[in-house]
Amino acid sequence: MCELNEAEHTLRQEIGLVPAADTLLLHCRAHVDPSFLTRPSPVRIRGAIAARASWRSVMTNLAEFAAFGARVGVLPAKVARRDAVQVEAMYYGFGLVTAEEPYEMIQAPDTFVGAGLGPGRTWVHRLVEEIVYDAILSQQTVSAGTWAARHS
Repeated sequence: MCELNEAEHTLRQEIGLVPAADTLLLHCRAHVDPSFLTRPSPVRIRGAIAARASWRSVMTNLAEFAAFGARVGVLPAKVARRDAVQVEAMYYGFGLVTAEEPYEMIQAPDTFVGAGLGPGRTWVHRLVEEIVYDAILSQQTVSAGTWAARHS
């Protein structure tokens, strides 16, 4: 769940600053221009959603997004309703939604996860933002039909 930071995106387009979606590129850019790590993010990441068949898969996919906001797992109802899954989801602050209609929110996500993140930011936060920014720009330049044809 994210959106472009339009002001930063426009500025980066004007100066030709491409996403630093690779660890080496990010480190090189930060070495040449240390202020790059503190400039506004080109994207606003509000949280993450993982639709998976198993609880372990959801946890694996969402664990790394704790710093970016709410995390929600979409699971088969029989999995989402298990007591052990609900207890672990509550402990880690994950929301749970059933994958079948009628969709049911079993548990709301902890919306305070990652709140107030600022001075404690690291280069890893920026790397995730740059990867997401690169993915958004890639989606904008490829039509759905072209993408489906290339990936089928």
